[in-house]
Amino acid sequence: MASSDMGLMNAVIAASRAASDVSRWDDMLAALCLRFDATAACIHTPRSKAPDRSLFVDHGLPTHTVPDYVEYWSSRDPWMAGAVQKNICVRTGECGIGRELCDWDDLHRLDYFHEFAAPTGVKGLLGMIVDDGSTPSAAPLTVIGLYRRPGLEEFSHQDKRVFESVHAPLQLALQAHWALGRARESGRASQALLDVIPKPLMVLSHSGEVLHANAAGAALLSQNVWAGVRHGKLVRLGQLDAYAVAASLQHVRLGLLQTHVLWKHGADELGASATARLVPLEENNACRVAWPQAVALLLIDEPQEDPQARRMERIAAQYRLTQAERRLADALVDGLTLAEFAERHGISVHTVRTHLRNIFDKTGLSRQADLIRLAGVPRH
Repeated sequence: MASSDMGLMNAVIAASRAASDVSRWDDMLAALCLRFDATAACIHTPRSKAPDRSLFVDHGLPTHTVPDYVEYWSSRDPWMAGAVQKNICVRTGECGIGRELCDWDDLHRLDYFHEFAAPTGVKGLLGMIVDDGSTPSAAPLTVIGLYRRPGLEEFSHQDKRVFESVHAPLQLALQAHWALGRARESGRASQALLDVIPKPLMVLSHSGEVLHANAAGAALLSQNVWAGVRHGKLVRLGQLDAYAVAASLQHVRLGLLQTHVLWKHGADELGASATARLVPLEENNACRVAWPQAVALLLIDEPQEDPQARRMERIAAQYRLTQAERRLADALVDGLTLAEFAERHGISVHTVRTHLRNIFDKTGLSRQADLIRLAGVPRH
């Protein structure tokens, strides 16, 4: 997510606040609608039947939408069915466009479109799996859908890429929402409940004292990479020293969410970066029941490995590609031609073609387009 994209930043700020105030989900959806020119949006848990594990917040949809969808249409949603059938937009962080999940001609033939989607003002879809529910204790399957009414231009692949870039902070806010919600029901913020959040989270006092760190947060502090503690107080966040941390906490005490892009202590800005968010805790927040001195939650989103790179690693291992063949496959997926790859690596095109033939022999493919499709890159 580009730090200059204020539309996305506003959505992240609202989502961070929704972790402790459910009314803020509507603010997040409104910010996403504004950023992506959507006419409506919702965040919901499509398969959760338990009331205490269900979430359905909408923005810009008619009042009948929620009960109609939950009670009847959710099991007949062609976009959800298409996602499962085509293996698109089914895992955490993945996004999909309506036409990828269900062809327009097929959609127009369904009762779902004529009796529900079109009357509701829904046609174009940009969907995200915020959490696939693979760790039920952290969050149930949760989906965000952005919609455009009939007659408007469909969402683009660029919209999809931008939406994917904001997934990590949205998932972190969602998991914090469920953990703090359960804590509120029990009357206190249990350490065990915060520990189910797989990403680093710390509860801070106004002076920077770490009142509690979940398991991931304690592990991060022990590494002394992205954060540093002295005598129980937070004295460093990435490149930010104790004075900068204290100044940020002063802003938090005024109710202002603070977001910092971090790089490792002693490294330059070109290295991998993390994101730290200091979220103000309101008076009635569950954390303040357990820790009365708490003023902020510190959420740290560490650098994530590129999912495309992980997929290419699995392909290379599965088909036993050599390092040279793996480099060529990566380059082709990134859009380089054989000649460009040869020039970049100082080898002949003939040698590159030999590598390509070896890749085809090992994978059973016969075209570069098939290799790109195997890597999961959508055609534009």
